[in-house]
Amino acid sequence: MLRPHRIAPDTVLIPRLIQVENGYTAIHTMVITGKEPVLVDTGAAIHRDAWREDVFSVVDPRDVRWIFISHDDADHIGNLDTALDLCPNATLVTAPRPFSPPAPRTRVIADGESFHAADRVLTAVRPPLYDAPTTLGLYDDGSGVYWAADCFGAITPHPTSNAHDLPLDDYLESLHLHATTLSPWHAWLDPTPYNHYLDHLTSMELTALTTAHGPTVTGSRIPRVFDTIRKP
Repeated sequence: MLRPHRIAPDTVLIPRLIQVENGYTAIHTMVITGKEPVLVDTGAAIHRDAWREDVFSVVDPRDVRWIFISHDDADHIGNLDTALDLCPNATLVTAPRPFSPPAPRTRVIADGESFHAADRVLTAVRPPLYDAPTTLGLYDDGSGVYWAADCFGAITPHPTSNAHDLPLDDYLESLHLHATTLSPWHAWLDPTPYNHYLDHLTSMELTALTTAHGPTVTGSRIPRVFDTIRKP
């Protein structure tokens, strides 16, 4: 429905939209096309053929050096085995997976830790809302893009991957609805860690917020997004 497109320098969104009763939901992934290309999450297995075609129209699989997995839900690791098979030079970067043995070529990372991908530093930054306890987002200091995994998702009334295509109030309402469904691991009942992670994001130099489950946010809408999901 939507084709891969650049959302920032060296940053390409691989969009995947699914029609639902009240609009469109997303299972996006991302490619950082720097000197050492990075795949960010791998989508759902049901979309494997289209995912493979889209991702490798952007980057040669032999050039991929890193595969970052935010968490091990099926809609984020659905094509991980395919990616590891097709990208022989890639190292998997992810949080420890408590119920699974480490995949081959794995580098374990924790919140706040970084790794170098040649011309940029990529840092694991936990999003303020998530539905799996091991979730990590990814911040790219080369572009200012933050991948938020499940956080900042929103259902859209028509096919788009750009939040600026939507009326602001409608978009923020959908964003808030999605945020309140990220349970049981979200921190709405205990605002202390929640606000800590949100405050950390607001202090960062961000050009774009990207998410697996909604449109990309840029510019003046970024602080409005933070205000919308902040616990009163």
